[in-house]
Amino acid sequence: MIRIAQISDCHLFAEASKSSYGHIAPYESLAKVLQDIAPQNIDLLLITGDLSADGSAASYQHFKDLVIKYGISSHYVILPGNHDSLVILQQQFASSNLWLHYPLHAPLTLANWQIYLLNTKTQGTGGELPTDELAGLSEVLSQQSNYYKLVAAHHHPIPCESWMDAHGWQNGAELVRILQGFDSVKAMVYGHIHAATEVTVDHCRYLACPSTCWQWALQPEFGLSEQGPGYRILNLADSGQFNTEVFRVEYP
Repeated sequence: MIRIAQISDCHLFAEASKSSYGHIAPYESLAKVLQDIAPQNIDLLLITGDLSADGSAASYQHFKDLVIKYGISSHYVILPGNHDSLVILQQQFASSNLWLHYPLHAPLTLANWQIYLLNTKTQGTGGELPTDELAGLSEVLSQQSNYYKLVAAHHHPIPCESWMDAHGWQNGAELVRILQGFDSVKAMVYGHIHAATEVTVDHCRYLACPSTCWQWALQPEFGLSEQGPGYRILNLADSGQFNTEVFRVEYP
């Protein structure tokens, strides 16, 4: 059994005490989330984007400090979100902690599972995966038949029927179409919408992760949800089956 903790949209600022929506200080709420994850004996901490709110070196250092403070000893890997700085991420973290270390032809492999880490960051708030990368993903999925697969990205490929769809994955429907062709792809996980949702398309479950700070209300107009900061746990079995659960922490 492989146990993964997914966190997303931490939105850390250079100033650790700075708060924003809902008077939540992202540093403090992430501290509570990591403290909750620490005793759970995970094999991987997966961060699906927007670790930083301002792309600052200090914000990424805060994350590293919290990982040490709460004794997160598992490996962790970071995907970029629209608020992250690709340059600063590469300056602040070891290669093995970044998506770049795991290209499509050599995905992150844990037992008989492969995790494909997709960079959907663009110049704006929405996401996109270049056409050649979509084609490359389809090719490698057809070649790696001996593994079960999990796909991860920052942006949501399936509409969440809210104001956040204006900032969604521009060619996400094409990604979904590709994944429909491979029964070995069991799930796709992502963040961006600051809410926990689940949609099943054929054999694949599309799972959104709550933010470790403020939560968006999935409604036509901008708004906050009253739900607390959270994270997702995924348990991947050798049989290709998996279960998942979302956990929330109290804040403040």
